[in-house]
Amino acid sequence: MMLLPALLLTTPFPAPCPDRTLNATELCANAEIAARWADVEVALKAWDKVDPRKATIAERRDEALADLRRGFEYSPEDSPQQANPDVIIESLGYVKAEIDGLAKIAASIRTPQELGRNLAGTCMVGAVEMCVVRSAGFLNGGDERGTRQIAWQYVSGLDQGGGIPLRMTIAWDISGAKPALIGYTSTEGEAEPPRLVDNGEDIILHFPARTAGTGEGNADSLFLYRTGAWVNIGMNSWKDELRTRLPEGMGLWKGVDYDYYGLSSYFPIWRDSDANCCATGGNAYAVFKIVDDRLRIDTLDFTPDPAVQVKPLSCPILKASYRSPWPTRFTLHFEKPALPPSAQSDMVAVLEQTDEDDKLIFRKYFSFAGSNGFGSTTLIPVNGLGDAQNPPEMLPEEEGEESLYFHAFIGEPNGMKYVSTPPLLDSPAPLGVFMPDLARALWYDGIADPKGGPPIRVEMPRDMWMGECAE
Repeated sequence: MMLLPALLLTTPFPAPCPDRTLNATELCANAEIAARWADVEVALKAWDKVDPRKATIAERRDEALADLRRGFEYSPEDSPQQANPDVIIESLGYVKAEIDGLAKIAASIRTPQELGRNLAGTCMVGAVEMCVVRSAGFLNGGDERGTRQIAWQYVSGLDQGGGIPLRMTIAWDISGAKPALIGYTSTEGEAEPPRLVDNGEDIILHFPARTAGTGEGNADSLFLYRTGAWVNIGMNSWKDELRTRLPEGMGLWKGVDYDYYGLSSYFPIWRDSDANCCATGGNAYAVFKIVDDRLRIDTLDFTPDPAVQVKPLSCPILKASYRSPWPTRFTLHFEKPALPPSAQSDMVAVLEQTDEDDKLIFRKYFSFAGSNGFGSTTLIPVNGLGDAQNPPEMLPEEEGEESLYFHAFIGEPNGMKYVSTPPLLDSPAPLGVFMPDLARALWYDGIADPKGGPPIRVEMPRDMWMGECAE
């Protein structure tokens, strides 16, 4: 009889499987899926050994497991879908590769041996290629409960092998005899210097960061100083809880900002019918509590807005201007040259970027071309607006140069409508424009260096730009 507990302890638990799918029986018996999940588990354990963000790792495992159980298939109402085993196997490979990359970054973080000028000049992350220290500094916080001194670096570069932009903020506790790594955040989007907050109850170290792309999701890391050690706090679990507490058809689509003096956040809510740019559902205010080292919703105050219709931009196209939602100071507007630049459009688009003092960094001009059949519009670089005798001239095309697609949307009562034809003087001003290929070209091809050096890479986020009417 005494052998029974031992037998129970040695009995393996069944491997997790895509049990929330319509073809669960078949998928749960797939040995290749089980083996690929086992690879993910091994990668997670290796990551956990080198990264102090224990709660972040646990939340990433929960997310990966939830994706596996759905078979990496999704529906608006979260109902079970028919899943493809090959897609699941491939997706688990991507998950493993992502985790391997995160573990490599964490393992390559070094601790500074001295905290002088070297902190501002030497990148402490070996796994970041072309790493540059953008800023560095020190933070002091706490009171009689325990003063903490923090050193930090904000670096940028490229991930190893992929050439993808990477930004990181790293912090070390320097209160003791030797610096000790607290944690970090890494993202392909934007990161900021850390914030050390003493809210009267807790000493909190926050690494603000956002993901790249139109989602602008949170890539933050959070640490709480507790019982003489820095403890990582998970920041994603509360968003799963939020889905269950909002009315049907409402959701949080983007990242949020946090207030650590009240451990809370105020954020907009999207309707299922909204465009990604514009939330019309109302606003929510969440107060958090920390449970099992994760943020959870303590109280939620949701104030819905009445349903609204999408309205067109109520001004002529020459009065419309468009601005990147990121703080990168890009604008776009339309002008009509004296002579039309092409047979398909009489307009020229003018792209500009300015610095914080509104000084022009660069200006580019584009005419438009439209394709036949399955219509689409492309941007054609030109040399300016021309004059009364000469239309704008197309700039020489580089060998292998790819098309720069221009996507325009106008507002209609039931939403936004895609416009496939090039803009004209008498056409409605677009409500929003989207130029992902232009962002790619500005990064890989760059702009001319005024000092004659190699082209300067320009980072323009790939977002939809919404229009405004000039006064």
